[in-house]
Amino acid sequence: MGKKVLGENRMNDTKARRFWRIQRECWRRMATPYVMYLFMSMLLLATQAIENIDWLRYFLGTLCILIGMAFNAHLAYGTGVTHYDAFLTGCIHRRNIEQGIVSGGDHRPEREYAVWKGFYIGFLIGVPVILFAGLSCIPGAVVNNFGRFFLVMFAGFAIVPVSWIFGGFKGGVSAGAYAWSILFILIPIIVTGVFYIIGAHVEKRRKQVIEMRREEAQEAMNAPKVYREQTEEQKRKTLQSKKKKK
Repeated sequence: MGKKVLGENRMNDTKARRFWRIQRECWRRMATPYVMYLFMSMLLLATQAIENIDWLRYFLGTLCILIGMAFNAHLAYGTGVTHYDAFLTGCIHRRNIEQGIVSGGDHRPEREYAVWKGFYIGFLIGVPVILFAGLSCIPGAVVNNFGRFFLVMFAGFAIVPVSWIFGGFKGGVSAGAYAWSILFILIPIIVTGVFYIIGAHVEKRRKQVIEMRREEAQEAMNAPKVYREQTEEQKRKTLQSKKKKK
């Protein structure tokens, strides 16, 4: 009873179950990009210990953020490729269902490509920023300090650039300044959404080229062999060329 069947097909899931499985898939896909941002944020904070050389702190800090974005882009691209493959598999299953054919396999519709998923995954990457920046703006020393500490530790890519504008962390960053850090969730949203779509489109194009070549090869195999008889002029030129070679 309730035992999971190997090779279970999820095409007939209820809407509620599909919804929660999509949530799990998107949260799973946000984990690694967020860890990359977290790691680069730690390096970013380390670069801010440089004293008396502001341009170097800004340069190294910006470089850390860009590297985090590059990791994010690479992972989002791969997710787009994977989800587009799942979408094609889903199309086959749906066509089989329409024709009354029982589909086997273990297809998971929650992993199928959809344009909005990339932007949603990017939004989930920015959830810690929203959470801790929101706590930073709440009146009350305990909650306020708690939010600011964890915002700096776990989402440095969002608050450090704000500190550059508002004069650093030593008394220069107000509650309103911490609120501005929420805008930095646009970085993972845009990067993830755009490269997710790019990955899917590149995979789509690759599949189209493979299919086109397969069709051309099939047509070539099925095409009747045509033999052309040489005209008298062609025969004469052929004989002349043979004589010249001798």
